[in-house]
Amino acid sequence: MVAFPQEGEQFGRYVIERVLGQGGMGVVYQAKDPALRRKVALKLVLPSLTVDKDFITRFEREANILAKLRSRNIVQIIEYGEVEGTVYLVTEYVPDGDLHGWLKTKGALETVQALRLVGDVSDALFDAHRAGVVHRDVKPSNVLLWERQEGELVPYLTDFGIATEGDSNVTRAGSVVGSLPYMSPERHMGEQATAAGDIYAAGCLLWACLTGKAPYTGTDFELMSAHINNPVPRLPASTPGADLINPIIQRALAKKPENRFRTAAELAKALDKAADRLEESGLGGGVIGGVAGATAADLGSRPGASYDTTSSGTSGGGTPVPEAEAQPTIVKRPGEGTPPPAPLANETDSTVVHSGKGLPQVAAAAAGSGDTGGGQPEWLPSHHSTAGQGDSGDKKKLYTIVGGGVAAVLLVGVGIFTQGFGIFGLHGDDAKAAEAIASGVPKPGWASEDQMTCAAESLVGKVPAGDLRSHGVVDAGDDWTYTGDWPADDAMKFTQGLLDCTESWSTEIGDNWKVGDTRCMEKEVDKTSMAGLLAVSDLLKDGDTGAAGPASEKAVKALDECYVKADALGAKVTPKAAYMQVDFDVQDPTAPGGQSVIAIAKKGSGSFEELKGSSYELPVTEGGVQGCIAVKTTVSFAWGTEKATDAESCGNAEAKKLTWEKLDKCTDKVFTKQKIACNTWQLNFEGFEAGKTFNVKLTRNGGKCSDAKGAKCVYPGTAAGDGMGAVVQWSGPQDWTDKFVATAPGASAQIDN
Repeated sequence: MVAFPQEGEQFGRYVIERVLGQGGMGVVYQAKDPALRRKVALKLVLPSLTVDKDFITRFEREANILAKLRSRNIVQIIEYGEVEGTVYLVTEYVPDGDLHGWLKTKGALETVQALRLVGDVSDALFDAHRAGVVHRDVKPSNVLLWERQEGELVPYLTDFGIATEGDSNVTRAGSVVGSLPYMSPERHMGEQATAAGDIYAAGCLLWACLTGKAPYTGTDFELMSAHINNPVPRLPASTPGADLINPIIQRALAKKPENRFRTAAELAKALDKAADRLEESGLGGGVIGGVAGATAADLGSRPGASYDTTSSGTSGGGTPVPEAEAQPTIVKRPGEGTPPPAPLANETDSTVVHSGKGLPQVAAAAAGSGDTGGGQPEWLPSHHSTAGQGDSGDKKKLYTIVGGGVAAVLLVGVGIFTQGFGIFGLHGDDAKAAEAIASGVPKPGWASEDQMTCAAESLVGKVPAGDLRSHGVVDAGDDWTYTGDWPADDAMKFTQGLLDCTESWSTEIGDNWKVGDTRCMEKEVDKTSMAGLLAVSDLLKDGDTGAAGPASEKAVKALDECYVKADALGAKVTPKAAYMQVDFDVQDPTAPGGQSVIAIAKKGSGSFEELKGSSYELPVTEGGVQGCIAVKTTVSFAWGTEKATDAESCGNAEAKKLTWEKLDKCTDKVFTKQKIACNTWQLNFEGFEAGKTFNVKLTRNGGKCSDAKGAKCVYPGTAAGDGMGAVVQWSGPQDWTDKFVATAPGASAQIDN
């Protein structure tokens, strides 16, 4: 076993330059690879851990995973091996520290900078997910930074030590591994890690970059409860760009995995789109929250290895003082290595938070530890230890633990369902009616299931289940079901609730309708009018529309003024000359938010056919002839407006052609017999009307075709069905320089000898 090397010493082929960080698992050095003349990051495992097979397995798996990943934003492995019993890992060196240290010392990032950075991290996650790897520990200290130029931060995702690959999992059964402030609700409940959990962590990372702090803070119990039950945080509506960023945060941090972005690439695309919009509007340079300095940053995670590039902050002989290396939190189930705690009184199905079954028998476990003389349950994090305190301290700590456990049980018991209405939410028939409506109403493409649930609860809060049943919206029967028979007032109340549950509804609806810039919608369409439009178009059948009718008309008028421009309604048609036909390239109208149907007919025929592709081929009789088409474009907008335009376009087919083609050898027997070097040309034609005979006249220097007596100078040609053919083959000596021309109606060609 070799001792840890010092500055200037050599380990393997690497020369140690300085310590970057150290912690409970090992030391990370900045080292130099003399062979390639570059800096590298060299990680050595503590000697005490080399006997831990689980740890070495995890370390080796990290090396294997890094070796298979290819991504511009994932730290790349250089080498993995062992020198005299010391296991090491070498990766590329990233010079500007980690995101945790950056946020702690400099505060929150500028808005566009934050969006771009987390977008790059999301791209890295997508590359990992495509390779079958789930990171499980996305957090600021696991994102290394390179400040490529001032203000441009390039992130590199690192530390795949607890990542899962395929179905593999090196975590012991019954335990949950990760960092609590960035862990998804299902992970807190003990469920298996998936790509959706990484997407949730990326959403938490976005919040930290924008505000300088994790989305939720507090004790471990408070963190678990917050991730499972607390509403997703929102930027204040007055914050520049909040209307673009809040929907991304809401979706990325959705409590249910199925309501999040489907892939990390989808999240990255949304972030880039928001960044582009903010840059276009000049709103992306500000900082939303956070003040530079350690006291301002509550990132909720312990810092990782500090990649400090300065020479300050040293102690002793000049070695930089490192921060503790970040370690994932491992929380065990109760009963793993300890006797199972007694159940709570009157509690028949309480389980520990990280068991995947619900919330813990926390109070009994804590009480048991207090009654046995100051011990603590093995699964409790170390900073909750009661050792070394007097009786008073023991009791206070015990009461805190018991209270936290009971609160956690209540929070999970209430669950996400009562987010919008507090602990005293809907009950009984009202809850059943709301659930039936939320699950039965057709969900618009822009709304999430959480928003639909919120809207249904809002409706039942205004119109009780009994009234909704008498109105025909729901039917109790054997079970509460949604009937879809909406009275106008109820439909209007539901759609108003849906918009109330969607803070940036104009952006979400506008994006779904593909209108592009949604600022006009936000400014010109009021929420009541939009609620009426949604009620009429999505919920109400033919009949009385009540107040929703006039509101809908008002919304349609405003939307038309925003997006229905006359000069953008027609298809753009460009004619292009083709052989025996005119090709028309057709582009859809540029009307934002409109779906177009384009129909085309030969001019004068009146027989329109729907265009299936992006081009239309119009045959003509012969080359050079003009062909014209009539174009009918119908544009339907998502809000019900439909506009139709008529136009025509004309173009000429490619002109008729005569061409002399030089053959490989001379075919004239006279020249061959006399051994005179000669050439032979074949006269081809194209673009002539099929089946129609025409004459080709041959001339030499403007006179006869030949000096020979009785030479034939006129040759007939007849085009085949494709308008092509050959007329004659003509031979002459190789040194022939006379001007020899073939002429036909509309075309001519000269021999190039």
